[in-house]
Parts: sequence; C-alpha cells; structure tokens
Amino acid sequence: MKGWAIILCFGFIACNTEKRALEKTQLYLFRHPEYTAEVCAEKFPDKADSVIVYETKTDTLWELLQFYDTTSTNDTIRITDHKTKVVTKTITIKKDSIIYRENKAEQERLQLALLSCNKNITDLIAKNTKLEQDLASWKRKAKTRWLWLALLIGGAAAFTVFKVVGKFKSPIG
Repeated sequence: MKGWAIILCFGFIACNTEKRALEKTQLYLFRHPEYTAEVCAEKFPDKADSVIVYETKTDTLWELLQFYDTTSTNDTIRITDHKTKVVTKTITIKKDSIIYRENKAEQERLQLALLSCNKNITDLIAKNTKLEQDLASWKRKAKTRWLWLALLIGGAAAFTVFKVVGKFKSPIG
C-alpha cells in the first residue's frame, strides 16, 4: 500500500499542468523571438503592402448674372426689363493615392536575423583574431627553434673541425 502511495505522490508531482506548459512555451518564445516572428508572419499575414485609394471630390460653382434693359431720357435712366440668370458649373476632382503598409512581423523577423548575423560575424572576428595571435606565437617559436638548430649545427661543425684539426696537428712537445 505504501508503494502505491509513493507512486501516486510522484505522479502528482511530475504532472505537467497547463499553467506549467504555458510558462514553458512563453519562456521558449521569449528566448527565440525569431521563431515567434516567423510563426506570426505565416499565421497572420499582414494586409497588402500597398493599397490604392480612389478619391473623388465634386464641387459646384455658381454665379448670379443679372441683365438690365434700360431706356434713358434726358437725365433719367429707367429699367425696363430685369433678367436674372444663375450659371452653375460642377467640377469633379479625381485623386488616386497609394498607401504603403509595412509588414511588422516580417520586419521584426528580418531585424532579428540581422542581429543574429551580426553576432555571428562578431564571434568569427574574435575567433579569427585569436587564431592570428596563435599563428604569430607559433611563428616566434619557429624562429627561435631555427636559431637553436643553427647554433647546434654550427657548434657540432666547429667541434668536428677542432677535432679533425686537432688530430692532424703534429705532437710537438
């Protein structure tokens, strides 16, 4: 009976609850925003990049014209006929404009990709610098080893020459 109680206790502790799974998902999405931006761009595509808006405005102009027929006698002018005419003119203005919209999710994804590439470039430059320093130190070691080898060969040659010259010397004295 105790064994079953322990197994049940471990089972309840190990359960992956919905809240815990949601926290893990949010943590993953927070740590990998490029994946989040890519999923958002695929699932919820933004509206078209550009929209053409057709706008038409109409305006009416009018003018009041008055005509007078007059007769004049001596100093007096008399209006005999009075006509009024209204002249109207309608003007239609058509204006087409293009409105550009940006895909924010795509921009965010590209920005994150650019940051990732910049980080990779920085890492590669640091690695290259380290390799150049190692190369310079190995070149210094090779030069010193060459000098030691030249000294060793010169010393051996000098020793051999002195030994040979020493053998051929006449033993006087």
